[in-house]
Amino acid sequence: MSSQAYQGSTKRTFKQAVVHLLETEYSLVANGRIANLLAEDIHAMAETFYPAAERLSPGWMIFTGIKAEGGKAYPGQPTSTHKLATISWPVSVAEDTKERAAVPQGKAGKQARQNLLRKRLARLVEHGWQHPRGPVLLTLADLSLMVGLGTVEISKLLAEARLETGKPLATMGYYFDQGMKPTHKAEIVQLYEEGLDEAEVAYRSQHAQSSVGRYLRDYERVKLSLRRRIPAEQIPSLTNMQPGVVRAYVNLVSKYHPDLLSDLEVAPIGA
Repeated sequence: MSSQAYQGSTKRTFKQAVVHLLETEYSLVANGRIANLLAEDIHAMAETFYPAAERLSPGWMIFTGIKAEGGKAYPGQPTSTHKLATISWPVSVAEDTKERAAVPQGKAGKQARQNLLRKRLARLVEHGWQHPRGPVLLTLADLSLMVGLGTVEISKLLAEARLETGKPLATMGYYFDQGMKPTHKAEIVQLYEEGLDEAEVAYRSQHAQSSVGRYLRDYERVKLSLRRRIPAEQIPSLTNMQPGVVRAYVNLVSKYHPDLLSDLEVAPIGA
């Protein structure tokens, strides 16, 4: 039998079904080339959101995260405006089962369970950050759904894990800097003062490069002002920066360049 006889069978695909739907039900798509391009995109999206289940290991979960791309998120920005990535996540691995089975009773057992939860959260966040299709971020709510804890407890455990591991463990809010904390600035400036370039600082600190660039420029503006012997209390009005932000940078300058403040009287900066 000629191979031509099988042509009809080979075309019964998801993509071809989408092309047919677009051409017959959506009159706006009259161009066959456009229909094919749209079908390819839709097929790729379906593959992304619905990966084959047999590729999963026991205890892993398919979950859609957010790509670590773009600058600072604005208040109330919906997550739907970010680029998404659906990947598998190691929610429970064989090591968890062994360690959970060895948890003792009583107060020691409670502490051991907290340690296991911190370890699990750190593993999930790091997995997304290191993923070949990433970095992929999760929100506190995402992690809450994965492990069955409240967001407040998730936040507390992640803060403890950051102190314990020394890693940023970036969630979506951490990465996109919703409410930048002085400790984040300190981490970024420290890497910068160690001689790393902006891109490497962004990667190491797990912050958007555009945000890192802005913080470092502000830091340099404060440093330049102090070098020019401008009193610290005048810097906010001259740079249009918030007093609290300037105060944080002045403290960092005093740490890495104490000579710039050695003979400069630093008056309190107003809130």
